[in-house]
Amino acid sequence: MKVEKILIKDFRSHKITKVTFTSGINLIVGQNGSGKSSLLDALLVGLYWPAKPKDLKKDDLLRIGGTGTEITVFFENDGVRYQVHRNITRGIAFVKYHDGSSWRPLESGQKHVREWMENAIPYDVFVNAIYIRQGEIDAILESDESRDKVVRQVLGLDKYENAYKNLLEVRKEIEGRIKSIEGYLKSTENIDELIKGMEKELAETLNAINELSPEIPKLRKELEKVEKKLKELDALAEEINFFRLEVRRKEGNVKALEAKLRELERRIKESEERVKELEEKVRELEGLKENAEEYLRLVDFRRRYAEEKAKSEKLVESYKAQISGIDERLKELGALKEKLKELEEKRRNLEEKLKSLEKSAKAYEEVKSLTTNLERLRKRLKLKPEEIKKLAEEIERARARMEEIAKELEGISSRRGEIKSQVKERNNAILELKKARGKCPVCGRELTEEHRKELMEKYTLELKGFSKELQALDEEELKLRRELVEIEVILRRERELFSQKELLEQIKELEERLKEYDLEELEKGAEEYEKLKSELDRIEGELKGIREELAKARTLEKKRRIIEKKLEDVEDRLRNLEEGLGTLGFSSLEELDGRIKELEPAHRRYFELKSAASELMREKERLERSLRELKMTKKTLGKEAQALKGAKNKLEEKEKLYSVKEHTRLREDFTKLKERLAEKRTQLEALEDKRNETMENLRKLKEEKKRREEKVKELERLKKAKERVQNLREKVRHYKAMLKEDALSKVGELASEIFEELTEEKYSGVTVKAEENKVKLGVVYDGKEYGLGFLSGGERIALGLAFRLALSLYLAGEISLLILDEPTPYLDDERRRRLVDIMQRYLRKIPQVIVVSHDEELKDAADRVIRVSLENGVSVAKEVELGV
Repeated sequence: MKVEKILIKDFRSHKITKVTFTSGINLIVGQNGSGKSSLLDALLVGLYWPAKPKDLKKDDLLRIGGTGTEITVFFENDGVRYQVHRNITRGIAFVKYHDGSSWRPLESGQKHVREWMENAIPYDVFVNAIYIRQGEIDAILESDESRDKVVRQVLGLDKYENAYKNLLEVRKEIEGRIKSIEGYLKSTENIDELIKGMEKELAETLNAINELSPEIPKLRKELEKVEKKLKELDALAEEINFFRLEVRRKEGNVKALEAKLRELERRIKESEERVKELEEKVRELEGLKENAEEYLRLVDFRRRYAEEKAKSEKLVESYKAQISGIDERLKELGALKEKLKELEEKRRNLEEKLKSLEKSAKAYEEVKSLTTNLERLRKRLKLKPEEIKKLAEEIERARARMEEIAKELEGISSRRGEIKSQVKERNNAILELKKARGKCPVCGRELTEEHRKELMEKYTLELKGFSKELQALDEEELKLRRELVEIEVILRRERELFSQKELLEQIKELEERLKEYDLEELEKGAEEYEKLKSELDRIEGELKGIREELAKARTLEKKRRIIEKKLEDVEDRLRNLEEGLGTLGFSSLEELDGRIKELEPAHRRYFELKSAASELMREKERLERSLRELKMTKKTLGKEAQALKGAKNKLEEKEKLYSVKEHTRLREDFTKLKERLAEKRTQLEALEDKRNETMENLRKLKEEKKRREEKVKELERLKKAKERVQNLREKVRHYKAMLKEDALSKVGELASEIFEELTEEKYSGVTVKAEENKVKLGVVYDGKEYGLGFLSGGERIALGLAFRLALSLYLAGEISLLILDEPTPYLDDERRRRLVDIMQRYLRKIPQVIVVSHDEELKDAADRVIRVSLENGVSVAKEVELGV
């Protein structure tokens, strides 16, 4: 896999960010909090959201003030270019691939994109083999168990562990099946006896069926003969009942029609009387129409006249009051002009006084600022001057002692080398003496056994002396290294010392500056300045109010003219109303009211009679319908009477042919025969069911016998399979151990090379030992193996980094991408410089490396540098030219 570029929108502190990556080493550099690590989180989210990573939540991704989080990752895998796009806010996702000329869709939807990505590059492979995250170094150094976990994840040993466990489950499953089959075989031991018994029972059932079968056809023939006669009588009885019902129905119809004729004749008589009454009312209505219409016109005018006059008179009164109020307000505004001149004069005087006091006010604000800074610095000052002096002397002594210890350690190392050389010489001499014959290899004299023994005792004593001296040197070195640890603790306070010194100097400088000011005099001047400024603000506000009031005069005059015009319009409307009254022929409202009162009875009677015409029309239609219905009813009554007579004749004919006694006897005979036939059929069906059941059981038993034979064969196969699974499980365990041992051996060699460079070849190697669920890590110093406790804090971090880089380099032939997140947070300056050399020598074996760090020195090892900075709260990524 090779990452080409990533596009980010509204992700954490990134608004719009585009970062392009190349082959070789890509460095993303920036201060803590600038958003550089967010680029790696965006890469993980873009590739594997929403299932992974689980420690990231949707609510934490959207930039504050952003509209929606979007991430697009362009990468190459197995020679094909892909782009994965995700809109986190809207839940949209798709994958496209490049066919050489254009991008083409491949998958869409959160679920399909997640499954495709997991198949292409599994998440566990990415985060374990490709991505070295912050904290993994700590996990390597934490314990042997946590180091084993990291090794298993990176090297993919978990899959062999899972295979080992899964094979155990397979073996258990096979054992369960073996047990199940053995139980089954035991439970089916008597199957041959069951088959013989079932065959005998089947033969007995077949004999019974053969005896019963001939009886049923005889009974069925006799039953059919009786059934035929019974059906004929049933049909005749049914016809008789039908004609009886028909006679009753016809009689009812005749009676109903006769009653209906009487009701229609009554309704026709009533309708004729109602028509005469309504014709009289219609004639009266036509005589009242003219007076009623005049009444409505006059009432409508009277209503409009009253409403318009009352409304217009009220408006006249309101407009006159508004004009009077405006006149009063204009008079008041004229008096404000004099007050305006007086206030403007006061303002000019105050401005002159403020100008003279402005310098004192600014000086007082500066003194206040200096005082605030002084208090803030005093709070930050944790050490007294004498304590600062004491700490400086302690650090100076520690640095001098550190140089002395370095010289002493150098002397110890030199002496140890001399002793080892002498030990080697003595051991060689002893070997030579043991093998020598004739002349002494030391002095050249003739070698006697006494002389050989004397020399060997001498060399042995010397070797014991060398051993004691080496032990003393080791103890002395350990003592010096422990002292070095204590010195490092003291030297770590050097930054604190510089900070406290700087704070103390700043405090002294501020105290000297404050002595230059007369604080009491400045405070008085500032108080007078604020007092005058407040008065000026009050006058400015009052002036503004007066100007605003004077500006209202023109508006008021314009409003007065508008109201005067409206008053004229209303007075014209009142005159038009009076003219309309005269047009109708009335000199006064009282005369109009009198005419309305005179016309009111005619209007009321007109409305009472207004519905008479429509009622007359409806009544005439009702009369015509009743006459038509009377004619139809008489005709229907004649037909129904004739039909009644015919039904009675047919009923008499059928009753002569029917006998109730004979019908009852045949029904009883039919029932008895039917019951006998049902009984025989039931017996036969039971026997046939038993035959079928017995045949089915026999078939099942024979199949069970065949299945039992197959189970015997399967049992043999399962026993062999169990043995093969157990053998395979042992091979997987052995292969996993062998793979882990081989991998750790090569990782140890790589880690040794890197660690030696990081420690200036102070240590001659790294030891890696694999145990059950543990990976033990150690170092070789002066020919001896030591645990991690022997190392200083910085050396431990360097070892953890060397081991983790070695794991990835071991996989370099398999992976094409490596990502390191902050690999240098605890390294000192010298080890960071050495890491640059290591990156150039070792990491270039991997086609593409992406490193995120705040360390500027790593630029020397990079092929491409992207700087991330925070501008106005937004992360900005820019490419940096190498060498700048």
